[in-house]
Amino acid sequence: MFIKTREYQELFLEALRAGIRGQRVAWKERSVQEWSGVFALADMHHVLPLVYEAVAECRAAALADRVMFAKVREKSLRLMALQRTMTEEFLELYAHLQQMGVKPLAVKGIVCRSLYPNPDARLSADEDLLIPKEQFEACQEAMLLYGMQQLNPETGTENYETAYKKTGGFLVIELHRMLFPENEKWCIGWNGFFDEIHKQAIEREREGVKINMPQPTDHLFFQFCHARKHLLASGVGIRQICDILLFAEYYEKEIDWEIFWDRIRMTDGILFAEAIFRLGVQYLGFEEKQFYFPEGVHSMKLDTERLMEDILHSGIHGKGTRSRLHSGTLTLHAAEKRGLSGRFPGLFYMAFPPAKNLLWRFPYLKKHPYLLPFAWGQRLCGYLREGPVLGSVKEIVKTGRKRKEILREYGIFGEKRR
Repeated sequence: MFIKTREYQELFLEALRAGIRGQRVAWKERSVQEWSGVFALADMHHVLPLVYEAVAECRAAALADRVMFAKVREKSLRLMALQRTMTEEFLELYAHLQQMGVKPLAVKGIVCRSLYPNPDARLSADEDLLIPKEQFEACQEAMLLYGMQQLNPETGTENYETAYKKTGGFLVIELHRMLFPENEKWCIGWNGFFDEIHKQAIEREREGVKINMPQPTDHLFFQFCHARKHLLASGVGIRQICDILLFAEYYEKEIDWEIFWDRIRMTDGILFAEAIFRLGVQYLGFEEKQFYFPEGVHSMKLDTERLMEDILHSGIHGKGTRSRLHSGTLTLHAAEKRGLSGRFPGLFYMAFPPAKNLLWRFPYLKKHPYLLPFAWGQRLCGYLREGPVLGSVKEIVKTGRKRKEILREYGIFGEKRR
């Protein structure tokens, strides 16, 4: 459960700021409520090991409730051990794919984890691979031979991404034909920026395995687009923000900043990109650098506190609360209408979304689209099991309206900021 007290947020950010640098906080005393608030936020954002490592040795930790700290320590160690296993499985799979003659690009995941002092403390639920469309079948065949199985075979493999899981293991792979869906209005044209991504790829060694990844300009721009995708839906979590900032800092000399900002402008992302860099300076201890704020951008004034509040409430990928998760239907609908949808059209869309938005939950719709009304009924029954519907709908609408205001403020709908 998210604890809204501002003080807990500030303590959490202080611990996270230390954790992403491999440093330790110097807290002398903290109450049980403060510890609970910090750890609840860390868990919700999937950065518990990073935060635990930053606070475990301070004087306040030695005076804290031993039972609580033992549980947090146990969970952190378990999560890091799981991450270590998944990383080893991924490296083994990637080496296997190379032997089979396919070389997909690794994006996010292992690329971002390598930027942290303790990579295993930066958790990844899955690994993302991007493969040229013409090599998709060969890559899938090699993955099946390794022991990966498609998670939702009912959906087929025609989507822009297909998920696989290792039989008897923990590794989950999202295999991408392209980085973004082609027919969604909110990202129309985005894939065109990555037409040369495979030709311009670079190679980096990770624990003895040579990994292909996008060249830094492409990768940083993709990370911003991916963060915008989550912000537009239910929310972007603080871990994604840390990934972006650490990547920009580490690869600053290899990034073509002129190309990066040109792409950001062409996708109406100037305000959001500026805000992310300012969040890094104001809350996470990053240095302000001129290439982060080129001419015409640095002079803009943004209320980054409002965005940080939304990020902290978000949790990982906007899963912090039930109302926030479901409010993504309203914000995505607003994006389809360029921010112009009213309350009631949005509510209708939330209650009766198109089949393409439900495939992840009801795969049978791909082969049997005429069962869409049945899927709507199943979905409604699920809401009823979760609790009172009326109160939930009110909270979803309230959250959705608040988030649409933030999205307009940052130009996510392509509107000019007043």
